[in-house]
Amino acid sequence: MAQNLRTQTHRALMGRFSRKCSTIRLHRRKLNVLKHGEFVAPAIALLQGVEPAPNTVDDQALNGVLERFRKNKRASDEPSAMNNVVAVFKDAIALQQPGASAQMRGFALMSVAAGVVVQTWALWMAVSSGILSVFTSWRHPFLALEMVVVAFLAFYVFPRWYLFFLRMDLFAPEDEPTVFDRKHRKVYRLFPPLDGSADSGWQRLRLKPIALQAVEYDWACITAEHRVTLASTGQALSRLHSLTLVVRDYRKPDEKEGRLLDEFDVGNSLGMGEYTVPMLWEHIRRFMEDGGPGVPQGEQLQIFERPRSLWQSMGVVSPFGPKLGWWWRTNRFPTVLFLLLFPVTLPFFTLWALCNWISHMTMRKVIWPQEVLERVGRPLPVRKSP
Repeated sequence: MAQNLRTQTHRALMGRFSRKCSTIRLHRRKLNVLKHGEFVAPAIALLQGVEPAPNTVDDQALNGVLERFRKNKRASDEPSAMNNVVAVFKDAIALQQPGASAQMRGFALMSVAAGVVVQTWALWMAVSSGILSVFTSWRHPFLALEMVVVAFLAFYVFPRWYLFFLRMDLFAPEDEPTVFDRKHRKVYRLFPPLDGSADSGWQRLRLKPIALQAVEYDWACITAEHRVTLASTGQALSRLHSLTLVVRDYRKPDEKEGRLLDEFDVGNSLGMGEYTVPMLWEHIRRFMEDGGPGVPQGEQLQIFERPRSLWQSMGVVSPFGPKLGWWWRTNRFPTVLFLLLFPVTLPFFTLWALCNWISHMTMRKVIWPQEVLERVGRPLPVRKSP
């Protein structure tokens, strides 16, 4: 969840990036592609001219850059798309935004539901037990102050968090992919219009498709880094691994480094570790540099088709649905564990499936910019998971 929060925060600053390739629709509205150097990510623009130096590489770092990859050097002997490729073209591939996973849909909505239940129960217990009258008594000023803080959190801070999480799953974009175009040596990031016109309340409720803006980066100006972020679960510390692409402008004669334009993650960091980050980069590197396949041999385009019913969502998030065979073949030990603990896991996955289905029902389609579609062409037929 920590990586999802970081990704969603960056999305909010960027103007929120875009959607999926398997349901691409042509459109007549002309949206100009922002060329390399014409766009600076808002999070970087906030630096107000303070140019950060490249991060120091430390292979033992708990927080920072473990490795900076080179395009002409093999990073792994086992390239893998890590189930991130959602569309393959003749000379291009599209990788999905982490939160667009068919399985992860609805998790944020379920978290909000759980938070509301816990908060409501806590407030009810406080009122029914008479503790509230003690806290609000002027004979206990410090307790009264604590109650003010609790009320501020309960009725202002937490609702804002709930709204943030709800926007992840309700009326959200189908996907916000990154497109790697080896023919033109470009990388495209797609996102809704920066003026926020596609994200207004009325536009979201109408489920109107979003005509996406695109920013184009030159492949030669992109550096890939293996980064880690130290995270705490309250009882233990862990490192979250991510593949981060750093984009700079072309270096001028008086500059040591080109102007920093953007930094963004590729792939779902929740499913990556110390060894899988190099595997994902190696797949991208081979595709762009060595003419490698869009999907590595033995892998498939994506894990699941989009569910169209509650029963199908049950199969996406758990082995209790129509995909028991897939779960048994690919995740045998967790499947056995889930089935044995069904008094606990069945209600949990039922709630998740309900939220997953609601998220997919309210999901908004996207329209790619015509210029990008003309460059990459039509998606190739690639076998998907059953």
